Amino acid sequence: MEQWTQAELEAIAKDPDLYLSIPNLNGMIHESLWIWIVQAGNELYARGYSGTKARWYQAAKREGRGHITVGGVEKDVRFEFPDDPETIDLVDEGYRKKYADSPRLEPVIRSQAREATVRLVPVG
Repeated sequence: MEQWTQAELEAIAKDPDLYLSIPNLNGMIHESLWIWIVQAGNELYARGYSGTKARWYQAAKREGRGHITVGGVEKDVRFEFPDDPETIDLVDEGYRKKYADSPRLEPVIRSQAREATVRLVPVG
């Protein structure tokens, strides 16, 4: 399994915003959208703010792949959908740590968003 390099993780950690592109149904890459990203261990995660009904989350489930731009890092990724409580709790902690001062923190750590946790795995 591919892993993030330490240099990539350090660059990504400095930037609170991730831009994610996922292919449309026709295979064309959709315009990038902005989402939050967090690190738990040496892995990167994102969540659907509005849960599993978020359009980007549905596209990620359907396509299984996408492209990210964050902190000067451009990378193709594949998506995994962890549901084990330990990982989900670690991701919560990542959000609490990185976005502690944001009024948008609470919705991203509630059960609806927890169900829409996505691991971003580097490809190539």
